[in-house]
Amino acid sequence: MVASDTRSVDELERRVEAIAATEPAERSPDDHARLTDALVALADAYGERGAFDAEAETIARLDRLRGHGGANDTAVHLANALANATSVRDRDDLYETAIDPGRIEAYRDRIQTLYDRRPEPAIAAPLARATAETIHANGKGDRRDRIEPLVDRLETLYDAHPEPDVAAALLRAYAHAELYLGEEPESEETADVPLGRNAGADTGDDHPDSAVEGDRVARAEELFRTHPDGDVAAGLAGVLAGRTNADAKRTDVEAIEDRIGRIEALADRYPAREESITRWLPVATANAARAGFEAADISRVEHWASETAAHHERLSTPSSATWAAVAAFFSARASFFDGDIDAGETKLERLEALEDRYENPVFAHWLGRAMFDAARSYVENDRSERAREMVDELSEFAVGHQDREEIEAGLEALRSHAPHLFDEPDDSGGEATDSVEVTAGPVATDDGPDETPSETRPDGVSREPDETSATPDADEATAADRGGSTGDSADDDSTDAPGCGNCGDDGCGNCGTGDELKEPASGPVLAAVGAAVVLVGVSVAYTLYRAQRALRRSVGSQ
Repeated sequence: MVASDTRSVDELERRVEAIAATEPAERSPDDHARLTDALVALADAYGERGAFDAEAETIARLDRLRGHGGANDTAVHLANALANATSVRDRDDLYETAIDPGRIEAYRDRIQTLYDRRPEPAIAAPLARATAETIHANGKGDRRDRIEPLVDRLETLYDAHPEPDVAAALLRAYAHAELYLGEEPESEETADVPLGRNAGADTGDDHPDSAVEGDRVARAEELFRTHPDGDVAAGLAGVLAGRTNADAKRTDVEAIEDRIGRIEALADRYPAREESITRWLPVATANAARAGFEAADISRVEHWASETAAHHERLSTPSSATWAAVAAFFSARASFFDGDIDAGETKLERLEALEDRYENPVFAHWLGRAMFDAARSYVENDRSERAREMVDELSEFAVGHQDREEIEAGLEALRSHAPHLFDEPDDSGGEATDSVEVTAGPVATDDGPDETPSETRPDGVSREPDETSATPDADEATAADRGGSTGDSADDDSTDAPGCGNCGDDGCGNCGTGDELKEPASGPVLAAVGAAVVLVGVSVAYTLYRAQRALRRSVGSQ
């Protein structure tokens, strides 16, 4: 990664114009070098401000210098300027709600053209960096079919240039592939994605994942042993964090905790790269909170939700915020399901603060679901006034919300189960029970992972979590961005950020916006069929209800 220049935009503009005032033929080699250096820094400064047109014009100006003295050096400078323009991770705030992966991929392709003319390490390094960032952008932009071909290109580039900086970029690519592709439908026998020609390599590693053919984690560990470098360690941390999406889907809390420990050990070993390594921790800790909820382990949910919030306070990026929202949601849900309304309301306030702070719709998604959990808890605990207030708030919240149909259907089912709380006639013929089985609220209806986190996503309009997913941005949460944003049950495969997510990083996509839902049934039918009205064809509500019962049994036995 090329460090950002500390000079101001105004200072850089003055420097460029002062040197450019001299005719090209009259410039000395030193003048030419200073001009190219200033143009690279100026283009990056424009890009960090979101002034993409000015960035593009400055890069074009740098490209025109190649026809004059020092052409070889100018090509390398141009490659680095183009690589800077592909940055997603370091421009997390710019891509909180939207990203143009086509623009970023076009810059990567221009570096590829430079490399094809001069296939040397000085251009291979920025090409590798740009390829990893393009993978991140495609994840946040919901163009996942473009990810694996780019990973393959990076593998080929590493074969030609097995250098630490290329290896570090390759591992960042693996990390985003884990966030955005790690939970795609696959066989029950394996949750790992083949790496093509690298599958089945015998690394001799006793890492628990190394026995799985083509496992990205095993491949990442192998590359780290070959290049025990701080940047490579940061890439390995990303792969480990990304894998926790799949671990959470399997409710494997212990595996997630092992990966968290591994990331922390890498940070201790490379203090100079601690920030780059620990920036991946919110992805893993949020997934630990999610898996703890699925396992009905309240103490784990609370611990890892608290850890995720602490990481976000330190990082304060849209991607880390996406994963903090994911963890807060599952923590709030655990409290409401356990009947601890005061604790649930405190966590609901945290989600409201995040939704107020960030523009990404993934935050409204998690808030809406938590508000529904609160309403359900008020109904079950016979707090009629608070139940009516929350239902009114949710009805208002649903206006213009991407989950409007799910929210309104859920509220209708809630009213039908407890008409006495809402001053409505009971048409159920006495079939309504004291317990409301509709627990999901606005629920994602697609089976794909949310991005982050969506480094979700926050990772964008085009569906980011963290970092994702997720996607973190995920940065990388929708992606969770969206990375990546994560789902709330074993049957709901959304993740984060992000990114998620959505996302991620965190990174989070959001929640199946645009999916076709059937109209809510009438009052009598709702009373008869219960949760099926909320989400036709999907078993999420039923699964969550089973999780609720398991949680209560677990609490009751303690």
